[in-house]
Amino acid sequence: MGKKSTQVIQTDNIGGANFLVSIQRQDNHSWQGSIQWVDTGKKMHFRSELELLNLIHGAVTDSTDDEESFRTWEDHIEISAS
Repeated sequence: MGKKSTQVIQTDNIGGANFLVSIQRQDNHSWQGSIQWVDTGKKMHFRSELELLNLIHGAVTDSTDDEESFRTWEDHIEISAS
């Protein structure tokens, strides 16, 4: 019988934020999908790469600027896993 190998990956916590990004489709030359902020459990849909980057930026910075055209993590509405 073959020998099973086990790989252990050790990571150091150096700060930052962890995200799980799922891209469901690409329409109008832009990605649409969902992003989950793993550290908080919040999950949101995004409608473009720009909105995705804005959500990530909002999570890793202490930005107090209110951008009316983009969603923020404060707009969080729980979505079910698909």
